Order: sequence, then structure tokens, then C-alpha cells
Amino acid sequence: MIFKPELIDRVWKKVNVGKQGYKERLKKEDIEIIINTFLKEMSQCMIDAEDINIRGFGKFVSNIRKGRIGYDQYRKKKMYFPGRRVIKYYIAKDVDQIIKTEKK
Repeated sequence: MIFKPELIDRVWKKVNVGKQGYKERLKKEDIEIIINTFLKEMSQCMIDAEDINIRGFGKFVSNIRKGRIGYDQYRKKKMYFPGRRVIKYYIAKDVDQIIKTEKK
């Protein structure tokens, strides 16, 4: 598992490879602003029930799960679970192939 500060550090290191001097390099604060803005926009799209397609990474699709009737084994009663919106992620084929070849 990777946390946001480590992600920011990794992106900062990759962006600043081969750059010399203070003025050429990006600050970690700038990278943090970019990542936070990206995540906020993705969250807002999911709240607005918009699908997000990031080519080469995958897509996030908003689906509505139907309401259903379940059974509570402890109380011996039927329960109704209302329908709700869920987010599904579909991985891109390129990323999927890379992950499958790494496992071997």
C-alpha cells in the first residue's frame, strides 16, 4: 500500500530526473497541488455520476445497483436493501498484461 506523501515523493523524483539547479526543478508543494487537484476532480466526477476514462490506465464507471431483498439470519427476518450507486473500475489491457507478466 502506498500513501499520498510517498506518491508525491515518487512523482517528484521522476519529474526532476536530470534537472540541475533550483529554478529547473519542481517543488514538492507543486506536485502535491497537482495530485490533490486531480483527485478532487475525479471525486467530483464520481459524485456527478460521470464516467472517467484514462487511456492506458483504465476507466471508472458509475452504475446503479438494484434494490434487493435479503435475509437476516440472526433476527429471522427479511430485509430490504435499497438500490444505490456504485463505482466500478475496469483496468486497461496494457496495464493488465503488465501485471499478469510480472506475476510469472
